Amino acid sequence: MQTVPDVDDGAPVWDCPPGAELPGKHLAWQRLGVGHRCETWLAWSVALWCPVVIKLARPAQLDSPRAVRSLGREVAALSGATHPALPRLLADGRCQPVPYLVVEYLDGPALDEELDGGPLSSQEVAQLAGPLLAALNHLHERGLAHVDVKPPNVILRDGRPVLIDFGSARQLGTPQERGTPIGSPGYAAPEMEAGEPIAATMDLYGLGAVLYESLSGHAAFDPALPAARRPAAAPLPVGVHPLLAGLVDGLLAPDPRDRPGPREVLLTVARCTADPEERPWPQWADPFLTYRFPRRLDRPPAHPPAFGRDTWFPAVARPEVRGVG
Repeated sequence: MQTVPDVDDGAPVWDCPPGAELPGKHLAWQRLGVGHRCETWLAWSVALWCPVVIKLARPAQLDSPRAVRSLGREVAALSGATHPALPRLLADGRCQPVPYLVVEYLDGPALDEELDGGPLSSQEVAQLAGPLLAALNHLHERGLAHVDVKPPNVILRDGRPVLIDFGSARQLGTPQERGTPIGSPGYAAPEMEAGEPIAATMDLYGLGAVLYESLSGHAAFDPALPAARRPAAAPLPVGVHPLLAGLVDGLLAPDPRDRPGPREVLLTVARCTADPEERPWPQWADPFLTYRFPRRLDRPPAHPPAFGRDTWFPAVARPEVRGVG
């Protein structure tokens, strides 16, 4: 594999024309992006005979343990992940001469590209918020935080959001290295920039920044300003559903203790949907929010409702099943 200098940082990147062989019997198709330690390619899997995304260490990072650790964080986040708003891990090649991993290819635009055409409606953002919150909660239940939730890391597959790029993911409670906060400026929570240990509430702040940008068409904060000098976000446009606007304000609260928990986020999302057929989930599933999602992230969920035939949805008509019994 040949290398060329990167146009942005001048450090070498892999120079692979279409059809060139990449590690793990993959054929290069197109470079998708370049990070500090790894680069991402759209490739063709000979084994699976389908397009995939391969992330591999940059040429100058082959002997760096940091590149392998970055890939390892993605492997830890996606191994065993079963939520549809998370991509599938297809291969782990961290032990190869050129360390790499392979995830499924998601055919669709990134959210920031979608927003180039203007802000989304309140209904569209409500449909966006539910799956993203559920995916983040799935990570949190496994003891992980994404810590880099932002529009470029959300892919819209058939209009449904999928969270990508887990190279910054950390175990909950992990201390941050002094002087090197994680996350992207303008989307990182104030306590993240302050170097506090990793917490799930940091992802809720990032979700709030994503929802704000989706509703307004522009970022909530100037990335050049540190969180300590960050003013409050400008009011959202007048046409935004007031409950949704209040939810975004709460998620962007500087104090993580003031941010709403997963249950409140989902209930607010449901209340923003006037048409029952447009709800992100059926109304008869609402009673299970109280035990499936915690009210606050520092408190455990409630006990589940009973599963008796008439205890939790007596008002819902049961379909008649013919030929059974």
